[in-house]
Amino acid sequence: KLTKETCEKYDYFTSSDEIGKVQVAPYRDQSGRVTGQKVRGRGKRFYTTGDFSDVQLFGQHLWRKGGKRLLITEGEVDALSAYQILGGSWPVVSLPSGAQSAVKAIKTNLEFVESYEQIILCFDMDEAGQEAAKEVSEFLTPGKVRVMEITEKDANDMLLANKVAEFTKAFWEARSI
Repeated sequence: KLTKETCEKYDYFTSSDEIGKVQVAPYRDQSGRVTGQKVRGRGKRFYTTGDFSDVQLFGQHLWRKGGKRLLITEGEVDALSAYQILGGSWPVVSLPSGAQSAVKAIKTNLEFVESYEQIILCFDMDEAGQEAAKEVSEFLTPGKVRVMEITEKDANDMLLANKVAEFTKAFWEARSI
């Protein structure tokens, strides 16, 4: 259900590799130069190319430092889904390698993340995602972090289930932790 406009905004595209059609998410280093790609094949088969040693959060290059709210998701497709659901009104970024990368990725990009008044986490509603949200909230400025509670596993599942209004409400009602 992602639109062409949403994918183009984030430079997210499809290509082919030796096993067939894939989705490609470009990753940028701290200077904004594309240094790697995360490739997603059928059945959530992922691999990366290039250098991921010092990358921005996915989509970070699209947003200025500072502002009212920043939404962080676990994955690229979730970031695209959340951006689209919210009508492109708020900055949305994602972690480069899911919940297990949350602490490292956010610490690497701490200046950008902390430049926002509210940091809203929409990690997966599984144990790993919720534990990652807790770990991240422990080192960010107290009072800034909010956690969304949604009824599907992630932002993309909310979009697929046509729960746009429910997702938007969860964004505005994210609880402080």
